[in-house]
Amino acid sequence: MNVLLEMRLAWRYVFSTRSRNLVHLISGISMFVIAAVTAAMVAVLSAFNGIEGVVEELFGTLDGDVALVAEEGSVVSNGLQDWLEAGAAGPEVVAWSRVLEGEAVVRMGQGEPLVSAVLGIDAGFTSVTPLETALRSGRWEAQRSGMPCAALGFGVRNQLGAQITPEQPTLLTLGAPRRGTRLARARERAFETVQVLATDVFSINADLDNRYLLVPLSTARELFDRPDSVSRFELRLAPGSDPDAVAASLRSALAASHPDVVPRTRGEKNRLITQTNRAEKWATFAILSFILVVAAFNVMASLTMLLLDKREDIQVLRAMGLPEPSIERAFSLQGLLINGVGGLLGLGTGVALVLGQQHYGWIALEGSIVPAYPVALEAWDLVGILAVVWILGGAGSAAMVRLLIRRLGR
Repeated sequence: MNVLLEMRLAWRYVFSTRSRNLVHLISGISMFVIAAVTAAMVAVLSAFNGIEGVVEELFGTLDGDVALVAEEGSVVSNGLQDWLEAGAAGPEVVAWSRVLEGEAVVRMGQGEPLVSAVLGIDAGFTSVTPLETALRSGRWEAQRSGMPCAALGFGVRNQLGAQITPEQPTLLTLGAPRRGTRLARARERAFETVQVLATDVFSINADLDNRYLLVPLSTARELFDRPDSVSRFELRLAPGSDPDAVAASLRSALAASHPDVVPRTRGEKNRLITQTNRAEKWATFAILSFILVVAAFNVMASLTMLLLDKREDIQVLRAMGLPEPSIERAFSLQGLLINGVGGLLGLGTGVALVLGQQHYGWIALEGSIVPAYPVALEAWDLVGILAVVWILGGAGSAAMVRLLIRRLGR
């Protein structure tokens, strides 16, 4: 007899007899448990995806898609600008900007000095990075009344005790040691100083806000006595470009002319944060999978009750000549259906919850830099969740059914 026909006969005979209400009740409870755990997995993994996206966005506010940095040392080759202007970077690079970074002593009037990281940026920086979205005024100002301007991180501003508004800027003095000068001998003359007008404040995250102060590139070059140097070139890529692929292409192109320069994607520069978040995400996925194993045992318990209730019916099927494997497949199919339908219902519920949070912000974060708890769906997460549900539930149910039917047949 055809296997499909045997399974259909077993299904109809077993599940159309007495105790049908009990079968439905047991199946429904088990299906609800599987759906609840699946929905929880979708929601939790999407929350980790959302946090990762926010972290990348926040830490990438001062970064382009790809940066060209020195493999050793603090400045890149002077000839790299000519290389970029010649279009050797390829069509994917649509804009670039020069950055010079270093540490300086910041003082407001006669107040206490503060050591801060100074970032010198050129006019193209705002077209390469989303800096202006973090500025309180929404617009980068390089000069005012012939003096260079500065934007301070909120943490730097608070440590200085400055009250900065665009209408009432604050005069700051920046000092950095002169290159090649011994501090013990020269003392005051060992420092290069410049004055800037603090006209704006930016807020990105606690780490950057407490460290950085932004000034025009020409001011940073004067302060650090590097008239022709930059720490890195920030690149903006064409929409749809893959940063990793572009970085690999740039690495090959730079190998011949500038072997001391290496490309770094935004993800590579923030790799530690990204890897930490992903490790937490997959650890949580493993823990929830164990909870799913417990839910699968609930399905197995339900099938056990069903098999015990249908013991006489199984004997009748054997007497009718139905092969043992067909009986096993009939009951295994019940376990697969419970896990399959429960998994799909949970997946749909979880996706609906995540999409609702994305569009309506049901869970708000008062006083945070993001208005609502961030979530993001990833297709591979959904595939992985369904695979775990179906494999664990299906394999466990099939093994348990085979064992019990053989025992009942003794």
